[in-house]
Amino acid sequence: MAPTSIGPILLLLLALLGPLPAFTQRETRHQKFQRQHVDFPKTSPDLDPRRYCNLMMQRRKMAGDTCKPSNTFVHGNPEDVDAVCTHGGVYSSENYYDSNISFEITSCRISGGSQRPPCNYRGRLSTQNIRVACINNMPVHFKGTV
Repeated sequence: MAPTSIGPILLLLLALLGPLPAFTQRETRHQKFQRQHVDFPKTSPDLDPRRYCNLMMQRRKMAGDTCKPSNTFVHGNPEDVDAVCTHGGVYSSENYYDSNISFEITSCRISGGSQRPPCNYRGRLSTQNIRVACINNMPVHFKGTV
C-alpha cells in the first residue's frame, strides 16, 4: 500500500469550509455604555450641538442601517462616570444611581422622526446630574438626567 499525503486533503477541506471567521472579543455591557455615552475630552468642542450629534452618532455606530432615536453623551472623565456606581453617586432605586456631581452633557435627538438613514440629529448642550444603571459597580445603561 502506498503512503498517502494528508496535505491535499487538508487543503480540500479548507477550500470547502471557506475562510475561517476571525476570533473577535464581544463588547461588554460596560464597554458598550462607554462607547455610546462617554466622550472625554469632548470630541470637536468647536462644533455646534447639531453637527456634533451627527458626527458622534455616526462615529460611535449608532447611525448606520437604522438611526438610534436619541442618545446622551457625557463629557466627564470616564473614572468619574464609573464612580457614580460607587462613591460618586447615591442609590436611587432598583440598580439605578444618581451622580453626586454635574456633568456637561450633549443630548442628541433624531430630527424628522424617521429612523431610516440618512440620520439627522438635533443636539442640546447642558450641565446636569446623571442617573445610570449599575451592574458589578460599573455603569451599563444611561437612564437620564436628574
